Amino acid sequence: MENYYDLLGLQPGCSKRQLKKAYHAAIRRLETGDLIGEERLEQAYRNINADRKHQKLEKKKHGFWKTSKESRARFTGPRGSEAAINVIKRFGFRELICALGVILISWAFYLLCSFVTPNLFPVSQYPLLAKTFSQRLVAAVTQLTLYVVLVIAYICHSLRRRTNGLRRLRLGFIFGCALLIVAFFVPQNQIGNTVSLLRDMKPLKQNTFAVTNNILLEDAFLQTKNSFGNLYTYKAGKSNKVFIPESLLEDPEGTVHQAVVTFLPHTHAAAKVNVRAMENHMFGSIGDCFFLDFPTNKNIKSIYLRRSDATLVIERTDSIGVVKAKLSELDLKDKNGQPVPFTITADKMAAAILPDDRLLVSFTVEDDDGHNTCVAAVIDQITGAIMGHWRLKGEFPFKLFSCADKYYLFTQSLVKTSFVDRVYYMQIYDPAQNKIVHTAPESYSLGSAPHIGSFDSNCVWISKHSNGEDPIGKFTVPKDLMN
Repeated sequence: MENYYDLLGLQPGCSKRQLKKAYHAAIRRLETGDLIGEERLEQAYRNINADRKHQKLEKKKHGFWKTSKESRARFTGPRGSEAAINVIKRFGFRELICALGVILISWAFYLLCSFVTPNLFPVSQYPLLAKTFSQRLVAAVTQLTLYVVLVIAYICHSLRRRTNGLRRLRLGFIFGCALLIVAFFVPQNQIGNTVSLLRDMKPLKQNTFAVTNNILLEDAFLQTKNSFGNLYTYKAGKSNKVFIPESLLEDPEGTVHQAVVTFLPHTHAAAKVNVRAMENHMFGSIGDCFFLDFPTNKNIKSIYLRRSDATLVIERTDSIGVVKAKLSELDLKDKNGQPVPFTITADKMAAAILPDDRLLVSFTVEDDDGHNTCVAAVIDQITGAIMGHWRLKGEFPFKLFSCADKYYLFTQSLVKTSFVDRVYYMQIYDPAQNKIVHTAPESYSLGSAPHIGSFDSNCVWISKHSNGEDPIGKFTVPKDLMN
């Protein structure tokens, strides 16, 4: 092979570009018709190119992942195990494992304290929160104290002087310190969490809680894992989050929309939720029926409204059996006072269970002329008797809310000159008086469905967003109805 390299004037390990350049230069130096010399140069080119490929393949075998025989020799010989152990010692895997152990031990003590700690604030007005707070307080203080002590011991042990009087800074120790720093802030800032708990000890003892009025909860719940519950929402204004346990919001009759929240000022743990406004249920039809599948009392098996014969069927589990309310017998009259025959149409209806277990339903009826009207009716669930009914402004039910023991019926109508616009109305039903007590004078024609915002002292705001931002307008309400 060396003769071929000498023939082209190259050295072993040359590049492909050098090989081609040398070959073309040698060809140009040949005399015309020197076939033997041309054949020798071609043979030299092929052999040198093959040698290059062989050397390249050998280098791949001895790369980063496949070490050469020389580099493997000290681990495969008679003292190979000792050499491998020395490499592990030089990295410092022991220090890295010790750092991981510090984290696991601190969290083990946190979980242990959170299970065995009794209620430290027995005089608190909120025993459930006091119990949880006590557990988190003791667990956080124990974890932080133990964590700091173990970290100091870990650093002192790792940096102690060796037998030769030197300190050795291993790579495993550096990685361990980085792991300890990350664990200090994730999943929670241990100092910040502990300080907040300590600052809230006095408010919990003296029951001096903060209060946020009229907090909007719709679309604000996010599942999370925190110290005081698995739900949280935002406070009114530019404040931090309020942590609300799910148990404070359990209500079988609808979804909490607006509330007054009582919470601790630093840890933001909610202790009490006073519901101000609640969104009741909207149901869609399945075939011929509306199935009202909201929770009812234990004597009710199912409730559904058949559109074909306008009958509300209540299947009871007690001796009463099946109760039927004939909505087809509603006495609906036109402007001239004449009875209006109708059928139940549209695919949406609203329903709510009143405090005395009566049922409030709102649905759409269509007369023989094709005109739609939204109707509200109150039905006794035991006898099936219709306690009252009213024709509402609007053609279709849109939303049903309850606030201050009143029920707010929001309806909508189509705009004949537009494919997308709807007109929205609001009326209020009072269960105590069993009648519609207020019809808002305002109506809004909108191209997209609004969100029901806050229920203030004298109005109900509607907005573009569920959190009440970008208000569109308000439906006025007499103050005596809202109180």
